[in-house]
Amino acid sequence: MRLGIFLCACNGTIDIDFKNVKKSLKKNKEVEIVELHDQLCQAGLDYIIDALRRLELDGILIAGCSEKKRQFERVTTGFGRDIFFLNLREHCGWVHGRKEATEKAKAMIKAAISYITIKTTLPEPKKTVVGVGYDVLVVGEEDRGAVKVAKSLSHLANVHLLTKNVQEWCDELEIHIGEVKGISGDIGGFEVEIERNIDVEKCISCGLCADACPKNAIRYDAVYTIEAGCDECGDCIDVCPTGAIEFHNREVIHTGQILAIAEGCGWNGSTQFGIYTAADYEDAMRKAVDVITNLGEIEHTKFLDLDLERCASGKSELIGCESCLPCPYEAITREGAKMAFNEVRCQGCGLCCALCPLSVPQLEEYPNHLIYAQIENLLSADLTQKILLFASSERIEDLNVVGRKKLKYPAVLPLFVPSIDLVSETHILSAFELGADGVVLWGCENGNSHLEQIEPTVKFANMALSAFNLGAERVLLVSDTPGDAVNKMANFANDLNPSPIRNKKREMIDFGKPKRDVLLELMRSFFVNTNVHPTLIEKNTQFPFADVSIDSNSACTMCNACVNMCRTNALSKEENTINFAYGRCIACGLCAQACPEEAIIIEKVLDFSRLVDEEGKKLAESEFIACAGCGKLFMSRSAFERISKLLKENEGEDEGKVVGEGELSIDEKIELLRYCEDCRASKAVEWTYRKMSVEGG
Repeated sequence: MRLGIFLCACNGTIDIDFKNVKKSLKKNKEVEIVELHDQLCQAGLDYIIDALRRLELDGILIAGCSEKKRQFERVTTGFGRDIFFLNLREHCGWVHGRKEATEKAKAMIKAAISYITIKTTLPEPKKTVVGVGYDVLVVGEEDRGAVKVAKSLSHLANVHLLTKNVQEWCDELEIHIGEVKGISGDIGGFEVEIERNIDVEKCISCGLCADACPKNAIRYDAVYTIEAGCDECGDCIDVCPTGAIEFHNREVIHTGQILAIAEGCGWNGSTQFGIYTAADYEDAMRKAVDVITNLGEIEHTKFLDLDLERCASGKSELIGCESCLPCPYEAITREGAKMAFNEVRCQGCGLCCALCPLSVPQLEEYPNHLIYAQIENLLSADLTQKILLFASSERIEDLNVVGRKKLKYPAVLPLFVPSIDLVSETHILSAFELGADGVVLWGCENGNSHLEQIEPTVKFANMALSAFNLGAERVLLVSDTPGDAVNKMANFANDLNPSPIRNKKREMIDFGKPKRDVLLELMRSFFVNTNVHPTLIEKNTQFPFADVSIDSNSACTMCNACVNMCRTNALSKEENTINFAYGRCIACGLCAQACPEEAIIIEKVLDFSRLVDEEGKKLAESEFIACAGCGKLFMSRSAFERISKLLKENEGEDEGKVVGEGELSIDEKIELLRYCEDCRASKAVEWTYRKMSVEGG
């Protein structure tokens, strides 16, 4: 990697020691050149072009302000190199003191270098071609601007308008009077079921229905509509000459995209790709841009690398783990015992990646090792207080606004991710392992964050820290406007004490492992560095942890059903014992469902003491009996006794039944059980032949 870094002091208006920053970068092996300019967007443009040509750079990092991006992008067009930006002015120099701003800038640049280095090695994201077509359904009432929006789209698309009433007929629109009853399908192939009372295509506007209505519930504007006062007496149906009226008639509209103008942003609760919701006319016109962008045929990014073979969702028609449900975009659904993934619906929020205890889904464009690398580099900052900020990419401009207003706030170290949905408890806890005093997650209430599903992640992280006496309130979740958010960060920082393990020796944790493995390593590292053996236990926990035991009243036959079902190796068999490793159990319940003896008991419990103990526990042990023929150990005594008991019970049910020639008795069948599979068949033939010979004289 050959990277060029260009620093801009913006005519000395940024209170950062740029010489110090430049000096810190010279030892970085990824950096080919570092230049400092007083006004890079003016006098420095030629230097950037010269460096690109002369040094054959793989990419450049512009670190200054954020207002000249287009200017730099125009200059570098044609070189085929990646260009990255860091806003050191609004994010550092204008909001912090000189020392803090300088150290934060160094850490941000260091993290950016790791991001660029890893990002450029990732394969190009895969694309799926989706035929969306040109049919668009606009849903809404005229007073919210639905007709105006539909008309504006009609110049580029075939527009259907679904409304409850319309005051002006529009020939350029296909108008449906009714309301939505159901939606199925995906972008390019939505089927919208609507309910209507009057078919406007059949209606000839004769007015007979209105004259016949005893409740005066039929209204005419541009079309006839039946209002709420209707008692469905049917008089209107009797007089209609064209059969246009039919109560609760259902119709299906086929469309490629849907734009709904309704109160709130959760119209019909749908967040599917291709369904856009707006609160009013202005909002709808902004969403109309997305509709137009997606007309015709589009390329949709395949966000997830999903290895469903490792998924513990189910097996052999048994239902298991459902940590990734419900997906906010309905991209992951259950189909029988398995999970199904719809890549067209996926929006790459990363929530499933954060929730899955086995790291089955991975974001292709933002894998875990990219996040961990940035965390480590940001926390290398030489600051008195280290607070890591996870923020949705939508919040970059919000911090820019805070910077332009020069609102002072603590020197939090920002890590911008596509959505904080993808931030898991291991990401948060790894920050404390790497020296953080606190962590803030800044999501978007009405954006791409799903706060109600992030809150448990924050709760778990705070519980884990509390379990090791590291403090119960070191992780903060905010979703406020920029001014309120930075005020909360300031209050959070004021109440925050230095982390007791901030300067402790770091354990060698392999952050490339699946999430549960990383979590267990973090727990053991906290134990080593705090010398606190945790006692915190939460019963009936919402988190994917459980204790497994064997019912003492049920005899385990060591049949291996539970071990074979376990996808996490929480259950294992060693000679004549079945062992359980608490830290690996994700509470999927497959083992209990698979046990033919119904002997397994699962208790959902989060026990931090058992997360640091590497030793498992013995669930069951049984003596194995030796084959009466060859002498090898082949069957547990409990299984032998269980089968023998069943044979004797069956004998009682078959009492009085005529025994066939040469058929073995129950005692003989039980005796056969003492022979292994290899010896049993020949022994059965031998005994049957001998018995037939005796019976035949």
